[in-house]
Amino acid sequence: MATDSQKISEFAMASSTHLDHETRLNQILTAARELIASGGVTALTVRAIARKVGVTEAAIYRHVESKEQVLVMLLEDVRQSVLGTIEQHTAPDTTALGKLEHVLTHHLSVIESRRGISFVVIAEAAQFQEPSVREAGKRLVEDYLLTVEGFIREGIEAGEVDDAINPGAAATMFFGIIQASVTRWLFDSTAHPLTENVLSLWRQYRASLEPANSVRSPEL
Repeated sequence: MATDSQKISEFAMASSTHLDHETRLNQILTAARELIASGGVTALTVRAIARKVGVTEAAIYRHVESKEQVLVMLLEDVRQSVLGTIEQHTAPDTTALGKLEHVLTHHLSVIESRRGISFVVIAEAAQFQEPSVREAGKRLVEDYLLTVEGFIREGIEAGEVDDAINPGAAATMFFGIIQASVTRWLFDSTAHPLTENVLSLWRQYRASLEPANSVRSPEL
C-alpha cells in the first residue's frame, strides 16, 4: 500500500508531466502561428514546427499526432479567443447596434495585430479533406454567425433593427464585411490598412439594418 509521501510524489510527478505537456502545446501553437504568418498553411509541417521549437520531430509527435491536429487546435484556439473577446467587450447594458459596432471595430483591430492568421487558417480549413479540420473550421464560423445573429435579433426586439431584416442573412453580411476587408488587406496591407475605413463600413452596415423611420443622433 502506498504511503502518503509516495502518493504526494506520484501526484507531483503527474502534475509536472501535465504542465510540461501544456507548455509544449503552447510552444507548438506559437510556432504554428509564426509559420502560417510567414508562409501560409503550406509552410506548416511537423518538421518546421520542431525546428521553430528547437526540438526533434519525435518530441513534437509525443504531443500531437499530425499537422492536421495542430490546425484543429489552432481553429479551436481562434474560436475561443474570438467568442471570449466578444463576450468580454459587449456589456449587457449596451444597445444591440452598439455591440455590433464594437465587435466589428475590435475584431478588425485584433486581426490586424495578429497579421490575419485567423482568417488564413479558416480559409485553408475549407480546403482540407481531413474531417476534423473541416469540422473545427465550420464550428468556428457557425458559432461566430450565431453570436452576431443573436445581437441582430436583440436589436429587432428593441426596435433598433428593422423587423423585416433576416437575422441570418444580416449576420452573413457582417461576416462578409470582415472577410472582404481582411482579404484586401492581406494582398496589400500598406495601401489598405485594415482599420482605415472601419467607421464608413459600420455606417453603411448600420444603415442597412435600421428602420426606415429611425432618427439617428448627430455624429461628429
